[in-house]
Amino acid sequence: MEALTVPISSLYIGLHGLFAVFLANFVLYIRLRSDKVPDWQPDAVLRVQANFVENVPLALLLLFLIDVQGAPPEFIHLFGSALFLSRIMHAYGLGRIEGANYPRLIGAQGTFLIISILSFICVAIFFGLL
Repeated sequence: MEALTVPISSLYIGLHGLFAVFLANFVLYIRLRSDKVPDWQPDAVLRVQANFVENVPLALLLLFLIDVQGAPPEFIHLFGSALFLSRIMHAYGLGRIEGANYPRLIGAQGTFLIISILSFICVAIFFGLL
């Protein structure tokens, strides 16, 4: 009987799961200390978590599908780590710095770019182009 291979994307699914727990706890922390933080921060922290929950599951699903279709490990690591770094930048930029800023912009646009590329690859795989 052949042993099951664990997809590389499991690493990034796990890392993002831990980061989701961190973000949820950060929301709780800010709520409990709302009298000691800037007025803009509680709403911003909620937006960080909501944006994460809105975008990351789709990105991880796409990454997993490409992984189990046999994409090269380097490819999975490249996009998995780029997604993780994008989400950290977005969380830092939106949750720690008031107003528009580069970490927030790069994090959000990086996430959208990764989702777009992975989506195109999934479609290309379906049609046998890759």
